[in-house]
Amino acid sequence: MGGIWILLVSLAAVGGLLGLLAWAAARSRRRGIGASMMGPFEEMWHPTAAESRVELRVQNERKSPLPSPEDL
Repeated sequence: MGGIWILLVSLAAVGGLLGLLAWAAARSRRRGIGASMMGPFEEMWHPTAAESRVELRVQNERKSPLPSPEDL
């Protein structure tokens, strides 16, 4: 009987952890903070998506060059 309780508690703990991660992922997507919160997990399980996200961030931060005085 004691082994069943250990099994049930273990399954509840694993289920709770997975539920917590699913909740955190959904919340981070809604708020737009997914890259900072779920980024390490995405790099482990889906590295190409992480690389493309970094590339998009770099392109968005890039500023257009200022016109030179000769162009005016």
